[in-house]
Amino acid sequence: MMATEEKQTTEATAKSTDDERWSSLELARRIAEIATDKKARRTILLDVEEALQVTDYFVITSGRNRRHLASISETVAKELKQVGIHRLAGTPMKDDNWVVLDFGPVVLHVFSPQAREFYDLENLWGDCERIAFEPTEEGDDAETTTEAPADEGE
Repeated sequence: MMATEEKQTTEATAKSTDDERWSSLELARRIAEIATDKKARRTILLDVEEALQVTDYFVITSGRNRRHLASISETVAKELKQVGIHRLAGTPMKDDNWVVLDFGPVVLHVFSPQAREFYDLENLWGDCERIAFEPTEEGDDAETTTEAPADEGE
């Protein structure tokens, strides 16, 4: 079983331009950083490894509208492809409500605000550990959190 885990990690992570291998957590953090750089909102990382056999982490974030969802997901896919990490599956990037990109050990979910509230993956996977994520640059990080989302009225 351990050989299978090592194989999944090795195949799902690629050599970066610095000739380093990324762990699943490093890949999740990089995906979150790219999304945040594109002004994604309320980005969280969930460790779903114990709950699911098919992936290790969910990166869940929100965009403002269809074009913003597409921009976030296209940028993540493009930047990871440049370092040799390709998406394995996913939904069309032009969806109005929810774009899913599967990178093996990490699955990115980009929601419209309404779809995120409706599907409520944070609550559905509420038993899973939230991983601390702080954006590396200042910007729209006031809405990026590792805690439960604040009331929209604040």
